[in-house]
Amino acid sequence: MAVIQAYFACTFNLERSQTDDSLPVFQEAASLFLDMLGKLLSQPDDSRQTLRRDSVMCFTVLCEAMDGNSCTISKAFYSSLLTTQRAVLDGLLHGLTTPQPPLHTPPGAPQVSQPLREQGEDLPGAISSALAAICIAPLGLPGCWEAKEQISRHLADQLTEDNNQLRPSLVSGLQHPILCLHLLKVLYSCCHVSEHLCRLLGQEPLALESLLMLVQGKVKVVDWEESTEVTLYLLSLLVLRLQDLPPGMQELGSEIAALFTRSHVVSLVSAAACLLGQLGQQGVTFDLQPVEWIPATTHALSAPAEVRLTPPDGCGFYDGLLILLLQLLTQQGKASLIWDVVSSEMWTVLWHRFFMALRLPKEVSTQEEELSLSSPRRSSSEPDWMLISPQGVAALLSVAVVTFTQEPQLCLSHLSQRGSSLMSTLKHLLSPSFLQQLGHAPHGSEFLPVVVLSVCQLLCFPFALDVDADLLVGILADLTDSEVTAYLLQVCCYHLPLSQVELPISLLTHLALRDLTCLNQFVNTVAASPRTIVSFLSVALLGDQPLLTSDLLSLLAHTARVLSPSHLSFIQELLAGSDESYRPLRSLLGHPDNSVRARTYGLLGHLLQHSVALRGALQSQAGLLNLLLLGLGDKDPAVRRSASFAVGNTAYQAGPLGPALAAAVPSMTQLLGDPQAGIRRNAVSALGNLGPEGLGEELLQYEVPQRLLEMACRDPQPDVKEAALIALRSLRQEPSIHQVLVSLGASEKLALLSLGNQLLPHSSPRPASAKHCRKLIHLLRPTHST
Repeated sequence: MAVIQAYFACTFNLERSQTDDSLPVFQEAASLFLDMLGKLLSQPDDSRQTLRRDSVMCFTVLCEAMDGNSCTISKAFYSSLLTTQRAVLDGLLHGLTTPQPPLHTPPGAPQVSQPLREQGEDLPGAISSALAAICIAPLGLPGCWEAKEQISRHLADQLTEDNNQLRPSLVSGLQHPILCLHLLKVLYSCCHVSEHLCRLLGQEPLALESLLMLVQGKVKVVDWEESTEVTLYLLSLLVLRLQDLPPGMQELGSEIAALFTRSHVVSLVSAAACLLGQLGQQGVTFDLQPVEWIPATTHALSAPAEVRLTPPDGCGFYDGLLILLLQLLTQQGKASLIWDVVSSEMWTVLWHRFFMALRLPKEVSTQEEELSLSSPRRSSSEPDWMLISPQGVAALLSVAVVTFTQEPQLCLSHLSQRGSSLMSTLKHLLSPSFLQQLGHAPHGSEFLPVVVLSVCQLLCFPFALDVDADLLVGILADLTDSEVTAYLLQVCCYHLPLSQVELPISLLTHLALRDLTCLNQFVNTVAASPRTIVSFLSVALLGDQPLLTSDLLSLLAHTARVLSPSHLSFIQELLAGSDESYRPLRSLLGHPDNSVRARTYGLLGHLLQHSVALRGALQSQAGLLNLLLLGLGDKDPAVRRSASFAVGNTAYQAGPLGPALAAAVPSMTQLLGDPQAGIRRNAVSALGNLGPEGLGEELLQYEVPQRLLEMACRDPQPDVKEAALIALRSLRQEPSIHQVLVSLGASEKLALLSLGNQLLPHSSPRPASAKHCRKLIHLLRPTHST
């Protein structure tokens, strides 16, 4: 049997190490061994005890070998235990329920010989170890997880059957020094797949008593540390599944807190933190002082990660620690705690550990070498989900958000450190490569929106604070170099539902408005995937989120204002729609939100400087020009200002559209009396642009020259005066308007204005309108009459 065991343990039996026909021979040998073991375990209970024990131990070694093999081989092996080799599994379960010699002989009872006692205890130990081996999912070897889960379901079904002796046998063995650890693992695996079993254990007094005694150290077991770790995780799983506290756990908080703060075994600290986090969510209070838990957390994060068991529900090794940390930081009356945490070594260690768990590409520093992970570093950049799961990533980011919300300046000091672990991590979390990995991780798609929105919230802090200009330039440069703008747009298109893109688009807009490189990254990303991104932008623009629509309109308007016309075709496509009916533009111009309407007119104003197609649409599309002119009478000043700007740019070199703009003259003339200087200035400029388009008669009808002359002389705002003088210079080219200006004594009135400018003190700067005033006086002389 020892030879067979050694053969099963050899690494050449693994698929990656196979030579010639060694793997088929190994599989055949394993099958023959299972045949033999099934027959052996079906023999009477008192026969061949030693052979049965050694065979079962050999089976455990075979399971360990199968765990490391390929998915196909390991899955076939474990699946056979529920089908062709069912006799093996049934024999193991029968052996566990067979009455064994008592651990302690009662007084007056016949004495059991020591060899027989040892033999009787060895077999249950081997059987319980074998059952644990076929249930527990091995770390980092997912090939067999599905098949093992099926076995756990089968065991859970038997454990929940009425009148089945398996559950009483397992529960009674929880205080056995040798059986305890293995039986805990079996229960832990089965509870993962059976909420019914969790409820039954929560109602089983002996089971709960045994678990609580294990945590309290009242049960003498061979491996107390690992047994306590599994117990803590099992209790966490029960609380998580039941969403309630089993009897007796209410008083356990202080003892688990003591384990958390005083143990030097990292896996125990992590398991205790996991249970404390679950207890905290159920309202259990425990007195943890920062002077105790900050050093404990620092030790747990800086020491090598001793991962021996997958935490509940596929959580990462550090998840429980992070969830507990979040609870501690959000307690009421702990304002000074934030400074204690951020100024401690723990804060630095926390981000270094996270940086390494994500396996970000960077040369490892001396400090990071000291924090090296116990698991071997793989060549792949796949994050180590065993250390921190998607839920843990979300919890850590929530810790950062809570911290920086209470102390925003701390966020600046971290984000402004170029190449810092925090900044590097945040940028990486938005990258397409990480988001793809996150989406494929267990429960990753569930937490992906939380991760993205938390990162965006953190990166928004510098734009929400009064920040030193040089500091902000440095942060912008860091984000620009990493193409965060492109990442944000891709995140919105490929990973987030429309209801959650408002914050990323807001951040993207801030970046693009502040930095030309970011704006170019936005446009280049659109150009790289025009169909997908234009489709997203179209849906977002016409959605029911006014803030999102407003931000996108600002982004598009800035693009039209700053970049060359060659980059603007996608904006034209967005406004025209797929059928070129301009339904999207019509919808935006009539939007109920004032900000959306104002920014739509602003976008039009910039586009009309370049877009021949849009000018043509205003002429050919029924009702579109009327919608544009309708904004001139809008009740909202911001809309009137943007609309007057758009109409002014439409009037500039209007071409064939010129005659149709006669309808704008009444509304535009009315805006000359608007209380807002910006609106008056836009109206003046627009009317000046209409003169060369053959609309002199309409302008005279509404006494536009008289109004402009009056504004040039009397408007309280210098920029409005300047715009009026420029407009008059343009309009005087129309002979009829020139004559009206002469008849109004424009030269004399303007001469008085010019004299007033000359009488200003020498120390005062001359207004910009002065040169336009002199030029217009010169042009109105008879020699310049046309």
